[in-house]
Amino acid sequence: MKNRFVRGDHNVISDDSGQKFKRSEMRYTWDGLLVHAATEWQPKQPQIDIRGRNEKIAVINGTRTQSEDLPLLNPTITKAQMV
Repeated sequence: MKNRFVRGDHNVISDDSGQKFKRSEMRYTWDGLLVHAATEWQPKQPQIDIRGRNEKIAVINGTRTQSEDLPLLNPTITKAQMV
């Protein structure tokens, strides 16, 4: 950018690109960077502020428990049981 005189305005360097602009053309981003308003500025993403919801977790009566009468480890199956 060429050095041009504008009364009450000064040159600043963009934090994003390092280019020189007039201060009246600059804008702050949501995270505090000073960038050019027309070419480098982007609005804050809406998903940054999403918060999780609390869940009400409760144990319902009538839940199944593990049965102890079935052998779960190393079951032996015969040919008669497979038919």
